[in-house]
Amino acid sequence: MDRLEKIARELDSKDELKKFKREFIYPDDKLYFDGNSLGMLSKKTKETIEKVINKEWGDNLISSWNDSWIDLPNKVSEKISTILNSYENEVYVGGSTSLNLYKLLLSIIKSNDSIRNISSDNLNFPSDNYICEGICKDHNLNFNLLEYDNNILPDIDKLEKFINKNKGIIVLSLVSYKSSFRYPINRINKVCNDNDSIVIWDLSHAIGAIDIDMKKNQIKYAIGCTYKYLNGGPGSPAFIYVNREKQLNLESPIKGWFSHSNPFDFSKNFIQSESMNRFSSGTPHIISMSTLDSSLDITIKATTKKLENKSINLFNFFKEIYNDRLINLGFKLITPMDKEFRGSHISIVHKESWRITKCLTDPESSKQIKIIVDFRPPNIIRIALTPLYVSFIDIYRACTRIVKIIESKEYKNKDESKKIVP
Repeated sequence: MDRLEKIARELDSKDELKKFKREFIYPDDKLYFDGNSLGMLSKKTKETIEKVINKEWGDNLISSWNDSWIDLPNKVSEKISTILNSYENEVYVGGSTSLNLYKLLLSIIKSNDSIRNISSDNLNFPSDNYICEGICKDHNLNFNLLEYDNNILPDIDKLEKFINKNKGIIVLSLVSYKSSFRYPINRINKVCNDNDSIVIWDLSHAIGAIDIDMKKNQIKYAIGCTYKYLNGGPGSPAFIYVNREKQLNLESPIKGWFSHSNPFDFSKNFIQSESMNRFSSGTPHIISMSTLDSSLDITIKATTKKLENKSINLFNFFKEIYNDRLINLGFKLITPMDKEFRGSHISIVHKESWRITKCLTDPESSKQIKIIVDFRPPNIIRIALTPLYVSFIDIYRACTRIVKIIESKEYKNKDESKKIVP
């Protein structure tokens, strides 16, 4: 047995989270490393959806609103609060990440007429920056974008000076989607507090894979999606987090039915809910909310502390393989080595990254297992270390396949046309 394979099997035998892989529908013909874009389907979620469609919708019909549906958003919000270690009344679940960022930004701006700047950096997810720039254009504010020279890793000293110069609101991804760099959250929070600025954290590439403590880190505002490491399913509802001390003066820009304090009074006048339901702009999406309700239980049971610890161990094992077998094949690891500055995915670059990705996901031989990773321009291969279902032997098998693709020059059989999926 290969030395590294032996290490992988020993690590798997000691993994206290290995039992959770059995809770997912994991195809026999694939290795799945794309949980930073879409988490896998859990068996419990499949059962839940069948119940919602067949029993609650099919048989119970409208009665299901009173029986269970009306309380579902708050139930899911409480579960996300548990994962974030926040108070139960600080999370709203519904809508998309972009819509939630839009609502949160405008509500903060309306509560503080001294804000003239919304800022971000070029490592933030592009759609966040689209929202920021659009709001600035519509409301005569300044949009400021910090460009880092390498377009991969931030310069935190430069970021601090940027915040000081452009006081207002800054939107940042806690974990960068490109490199998996994790921003020093306490340091940035302090800089913003010292400079009369507000930071909104996008937790999309972080929640469910690393341990985030909203109370300990004194986070005031955040948004995030739930279809990545939380395994909520494609298009599962996103969330807004607002520290309870900051909620009082916020007024959602969309006055929807369920954002009313008493929606079933059907009153002529709008009275905003005093809870986080103020951000609800319409009827909850029950089916997608139900998938999230069931998937969150797995994360809560595993605990984010243990999930992050396994993520660290998975990375360390990958690094050993990288140093032994990948670095001499033209690969470069751009993910930070320091666990304090890293999320839960690996980013490697190679001049043939696109064609390597195509070999992994679409092998020429039907006997070869498909290895699902994702590609980000211009030359990044992202490998998600989803602690709930990625094993050490999975890492070994993926790396062994990558080595074979390079050494056999299999990638030369793939064309260079690109069709990138989310």
